Amino acid sequence: MNAPTTAPNDDETARRAGLPPGSRLHETRLASGLTIAAAEVPGARLQRLVGAVGVGYLDEPGDCRGLAHLLEHAMFLGSANFPDSSELACWVGERGGRYNARTEETVTDIHLHLPPGDADEGLARLVDMLAQPRFELERIAQEVKVLDAEFQARLADPVLHRRAALGRLCREGHPARLCHAGNRNTLGDDTPRLVAQLRDFHRLHYGAERMVLVMLGPLPLEEQLELLARHGAALPAREARAPIRNWRWSEPGGVAWHPPTAKAGTKSRTTTLELFWPLPEEQASAHADWLASVAARLADGRLAATLQAAIELEQLEVTLAPDGMGNALALCLSPAPDREAVQAMVSACHSALERALAAPLPTPPAAPLDLDAWPRRRATELVANHQDTPQPADASTEPLLPWLAPEQCRLLWQSPLTPHRWATLAETGTAWHALPLPGESMPLPWRAPPALTVRSTHPRAGDPTPRQLHRNEQFTLWTGDPILLPDAPPASLCLGWPAPASQQAARLAQWRQNTLPLRQAAASHGMRLSCAGDARGDWLIATGTTERLEALVELAVACWPEKTAPASTGPAEGLLAQRMLARLETLPAPVAHDAGAGDLLGWASGCADERAAEALIRHLAERLAEAPAPVDEPRHGAQEDTHWLPPQGSDHAAMLELLGPDDTPRSRWLLRLLAQCHDAAFHHEMRQRRGLGYVAAVRYREASGFPRLGYVIQSPGTEAGALRQAILDFLSRQGEALAKLSPAEMIQRRHGLLSHAGRPETHAEATARLWQALRRQAAAGSDTSPWQPLPWEAEEQALAALHCDDLLCLAKDLAMDRLAMRWWLHRPSGADA
Repeated sequence: MNAPTTAPNDDETARRAGLPPGSRLHETRLASGLTIAAAEVPGARLQRLVGAVGVGYLDEPGDCRGLAHLLEHAMFLGSANFPDSSELACWVGERGGRYNARTEETVTDIHLHLPPGDADEGLARLVDMLAQPRFELERIAQEVKVLDAEFQARLADPVLHRRAALGRLCREGHPARLCHAGNRNTLGDDTPRLVAQLRDFHRLHYGAERMVLVMLGPLPLEEQLELLARHGAALPAREARAPIRNWRWSEPGGVAWHPPTAKAGTKSRTTTLELFWPLPEEQASAHADWLASVAARLADGRLAATLQAAIELEQLEVTLAPDGMGNALALCLSPAPDREAVQAMVSACHSALERALAAPLPTPPAAPLDLDAWPRRRATELVANHQDTPQPADASTEPLLPWLAPEQCRLLWQSPLTPHRWATLAETGTAWHALPLPGESMPLPWRAPPALTVRSTHPRAGDPTPRQLHRNEQFTLWTGDPILLPDAPPASLCLGWPAPASQQAARLAQWRQNTLPLRQAAASHGMRLSCAGDARGDWLIATGTTERLEALVELAVACWPEKTAPASTGPAEGLLAQRMLARLETLPAPVAHDAGAGDLLGWASGCADERAAEALIRHLAERLAEAPAPVDEPRHGAQEDTHWLPPQGSDHAAMLELLGPDDTPRSRWLLRLLAQCHDAAFHHEMRQRRGLGYVAAVRYREASGFPRLGYVIQSPGTEAGALRQAILDFLSRQGEALAKLSPAEMIQRRHGLLSHAGRPETHAEATARLWQALRRQAAAGSDTSPWQPLPWEAEEQALAALHCDDLLCLAKDLAMDRLAMRWWLHRPSGADA
């Protein structure tokens, strides 16, 4: 089969699509109706593959809610040419890849991330899953149990209750009014009938005409197009049924809601207000650029500054792709602690939207480049274009204005538990009541966004070789460009300083709240500000134009709180297992601060003004010197080996945390390799063979550069002690054997790992990795050049030096309980201790 020919404007197409400089993009529709898109990104390490179909949970038959979600799961249970249910997990894991899938309102997609050399076979497997799933009775019956257990666990997740409450704003009889997660009640227990429904749903909707294949990676554009066309030919060319989708929304109004687990006296930080304006699809598509300009104006820092002057606003997000709302302009604000705050927020947002419609931001800033998200987002856009909706001939935005009027606004308020009379949704237990739209109120005085004043600069010129510009007992300042990628900003400045580990989460939350208007104002100028912290202290990374960079960093440092009150926490989102794994990234490193960790550190790169950078770091050093000495809490290592978590839902769970001995590349690689060797077999053993739970995974994480592994199981019926024993049994019986690799297998594993952690794909990634390498070296008290070799070159050298015996020894030590470990266990409230 001949591949589609490329066009001479592929480079310009890639630029408009938000890809890095030097990329090429080509999209075409084949004779079968299949749309393919190939993006050649020379700096990418991975080949990212996405298969998407224009059908989602809103298109399910009314008597079988959850069918689309079940079909997504069923495609992973074996296909015609790859019949084993665990084959994909093993094959992807052996190559160091990743895979996942998602069922949305109107789109279902499967995505794979693989080393470029595995793209051919990966695409063959992806297409076979989409075209020829097997639908075996026993496997489907078991998967219904999995979905039911997942649904029961999701009843502790605020995300599910938000979706349920959102349905109250939809018309009676519309599928969007109901929950589509799927469970035993909605899917039924007649497995033969369910399999027949799966086959019918797949046959009706999974045809090439409604499908998209997208590939992004370093492979040449022509090669990608040939692969996509060749493998895409296996997708059925039958005409797929175009779902009929009616307007979902009832008359404008509002809904207040909270999860059934909410308690009286809920802290305000757990509350959120969403305002949204639904838009007709054809108008939203025709005027996408103008809507993006309106959204950018709403997020330029002015609205955030105005609201923060009246309430303790922590979050203000503006989006044209809100979750579960279809085409809409939406604002999400938190906290929203009471009706008075809601009234003020609504009034300010309506006024801000009126201003934004009158004066949209002329050139909306480009979104931060995310190569993982790009193929999925592009696939969704291309699937939507399959609708062939006629575009309005009139380019005027006048037809959209009535849809964005204040009276067309809907409200969704995650409110605190109040004495109000609440209704309860039978299926999910979500508490809700109708929320009258607030009337007119006294508008808040408008505040200007933080001023990023243009200042005269003295940009560095000449040799970009990294060098130490200044060092004394207070601070060290580096300058230079160890690497310069095509998407590099004009200038960047990184600063780091000592800060106590105690109350770090609260301090960082306060800092991000303080900088909310500043970060938005920076983004409106095409600049970026990141504020973060870890076991070595707090730090920031600022990038953008040279003439505004000094003002941005100066204001960000001024917003840093030296003291803060303990943060209140609300209901955690996501599955319990996901929350447990997240702990691996936030717990303090298992060592004390290294010598030299208390020094102030800076790094100016690009055309950053070195004089301004030195003045900023001197001023910060003086401020820290005048502040009271921080008193940190004692830090505990791994002596306590068992921790019981507070009840967070009705499931049992157990996680074994394996702590790496240090933060060297060798330790990080060894734990990554072990996770690769164990994950697929652990999942198969716990979920499929033993039937212990619907979540069973081995995941690699890092905290302050220190590697960790988490072996986690979440189960609705097996208590934590039994789950703990099952993990130990797996490690003792299979852990060592699975890590026994041949030299050829070791080479393959190394190749896969380098696709994830080799040369940076974007300049933002390069800056982050170089900055952390500099911080590690400063903490170790080294005076040598911090980037010789570059961190990814050092990591590659460390990986090449690993032998099969190194991994086997680690597995033996783990099985023999000779490594630093600790357990995290969970039992539901009321379960026997």
